[in-house]
Amino acid sequence: MERIEYFVPGEPETAESILGSMRWPIAAGLAQAYVEAYTAPDDMVLVPYCQGPAVVQAIRAAGRRPVAVHYDPAIMLLVQAALDLPPRQELDAAVARLGDSLKQGLPLRTYLSNLYATTCPACMRPGIADYFVWDKEQGVPVAKYVRCPACTWDGRAAVDAEDQARLADVPAQGMHYHYVMDRVAPQPQTGPLQPRLEFLLELYSPRNLYALAELTLKIESLFPEGRTRRSLLALLLDCLDRGSSLAPLPESTARRRGLSRPGRYLERNIWRCFEEAVGRLEGLAGKPASDLVHEGDDFWQAPDSKAGFVGRGLVRDLRRRLPTRSVHLMLTSPPPLDSATWSLSYLWGAWLFEADAVAPLRPLLRQRTPDAAWYSEVMTSSLATLTDLLRDTGRLVFALSDARPAVVEALVLAAGVAQMGVDALVQGGDDYRLTLVPSSAQPVPVAEEPVELQIQSAAVAAATRAIQARGEPVPWRTLHAAILLRLAELGFLARIASDKGKIPSPLDFVAQQIEAALDDTTFVRLVDKDDGQVLWWLTRPSDLSPPLSDRVEAGAFQVLDDALALTGRDFETRLYALFPGVQTPEAALVKHCLESYGHQPTPGYWQLRDEDRGAARQAEGQSIIEHLCDLGRRLGYGSEPWRAFDVAWHRGSQVRAAFAVRWVAAVSEVLALDGKLDGAQPYLVIPGGRAALVSYKLAHNPLWQQTVDVSGWRFIKYRHVRQLVAQAEIDEYTLRTVTGLDPIVERESAQIPLF
Repeated sequence: MERIEYFVPGEPETAESILGSMRWPIAAGLAQAYVEAYTAPDDMVLVPYCQGPAVVQAIRAAGRRPVAVHYDPAIMLLVQAALDLPPRQELDAAVARLGDSLKQGLPLRTYLSNLYATTCPACMRPGIADYFVWDKEQGVPVAKYVRCPACTWDGRAAVDAEDQARLADVPAQGMHYHYVMDRVAPQPQTGPLQPRLEFLLELYSPRNLYALAELTLKIESLFPEGRTRRSLLALLLDCLDRGSSLAPLPESTARRRGLSRPGRYLERNIWRCFEEAVGRLEGLAGKPASDLVHEGDDFWQAPDSKAGFVGRGLVRDLRRRLPTRSVHLMLTSPPPLDSATWSLSYLWGAWLFEADAVAPLRPLLRQRTPDAAWYSEVMTSSLATLTDLLRDTGRLVFALSDARPAVVEALVLAAGVAQMGVDALVQGGDDYRLTLVPSSAQPVPVAEEPVELQIQSAAVAAATRAIQARGEPVPWRTLHAAILLRLAELGFLARIASDKGKIPSPLDFVAQQIEAALDDTTFVRLVDKDDGQVLWWLTRPSDLSPPLSDRVEAGAFQVLDDALALTGRDFETRLYALFPGVQTPEAALVKHCLESYGHQPTPGYWQLRDEDRGAARQAEGQSIIEHLCDLGRRLGYGSEPWRAFDVAWHRGSQVRAAFAVRWVAAVSEVLALDGKLDGAQPYLVIPGGRAALVSYKLAHNPLWQQTVDVSGWRFIKYRHVRQLVAQAEIDEYTLRTVTGLDPIVERESAQIPLF
């Protein structure tokens, strides 16, 4: 059985997906990798906290039986709707029937659209706005977006007096407001939560709250049951999300954070949003899975006889529904540590299904502050249940996307308390892959040395090994993951979590010891030039591996050279597999390597560039060397190989310039020649396709950038050497225009002297 210790990439849904700002679903490719590694056909794969249909479809495609549950009825509605979506013609017919239903003598689509009536700014004819832009401080709309069918105007314009006056047509707390409030906050069950729910409803303008309430009433009256109703409720859920004042402007790509309105926010036309949601839901859906069971009792009575289950459920209830030690693999993206998401989940679940359906979420609604210690305790309880269900050889895999380190700490600590061992912890950017097994490390032997000093010593050793393994400065998240893994392996986390009498806040205690360890004189802090993040390096470097970025570049070339064609995700998967654990490269480096060596003959498929195949590059490199020799002679220099350089220009015994000609972005190998310059001006000559990769490497390695700055390394692209050779006359000023990774001939910038 393959053991996955490398970072498995996924294809995250974009923020444009339905509930894209509050779901972190497991991608199909990621699920496929773990399912194929850890299960056999017909095995059960459990997906607690299921947040998307792709993981279920991947499990089914591999011939396994998915059991997917989530406590949030709104998220589970979306998953079920996407897995059992009616044909587009049937769904369009349902939307048309809904739009044709009458409201005060008008079709509902017309009635709701008229709420956003406006005047075309170009032809002054009546029109309907797609959305209004509100200013948070002023509390009024300041702009509108109109597509006029009469004059074809399509754009944004300032609001007028009539637009402002129409706001008064819908009362702030009319019957529609009380209808919604009765659904989400029935008395007396939710009495103490009333102020919180009133605050959440204020996230909607009166106009949008009215439109959403009307849609809810019509769907419930016209479609009392069945998959069509479920699909329409999923469209309504998208409108609940996009129709709030948390919606940023269309050009914004930021994920929503918190419950604070942005400075400028949207008031969308709800009916148009509803119609557009059809395409978004269809884009989320994949191959239909109508044979999956959605209601629990029918499945739990004979789980082995069914294709699988996707439905609402609590993790704590699984212990009495599934046999002990029956699950080979559990795949999950854990609940977020985010009070805003909890609040919206309660509001939307209660809105769609009424308050009883979201009773398990009420404690989350009361938890205003996202507290990592509380989160760890809750997840400890869940992990204890899941451990009982997992086979002795099984695995529980957490795929964490856009995760804060505090969440990872909380999960690793919870695993230790729940007597689970950490099989792997791999970090890539803001994403983590945490694999747990149902066996914990042996308890840490009691030693005379205080536990905090033991933890610090283990952390220093783990960080040192991580830096040595990468051979270059290491970002904090990478060191943090390596340290957490080692502390879990040694049993420290389980020990301190079980000793609350002496250590009341284990998470804070662990964080403090890690911080103290990285303040040790063993390490020196550097600053990444590109993004300003802190990097760690060794005060006295020793036993270093070759720099990771150069090895990743070589691996990227090999992956492309070995394949006829492959997708971007296949490239990433094969490359990450070459660099497991702490050696996981940053996603940006992987992207730069792919773009440096690959091209797309067909959209979505990558091949090695023809000019990067071995024989072609060798011949081209030799040609560049000959061109440099010719240029030197034309400028009055002697030109010949010198020491480890391919070409040197000299007058008499004095070498003025030394050129290293490379077809790879071999930064470390070339900069190692620094001690052999004897005052000569050094140059690295590379293909133009390597320039962005060299720039990336230098920006993310302050040590290399310092060497470049101190020794005055300059860069020339192959094509500029060929252009100079073709010119009838050249001088040293001409040469100055082609030096640098961003030379003067390509973009006006400060001149870089040749000598």
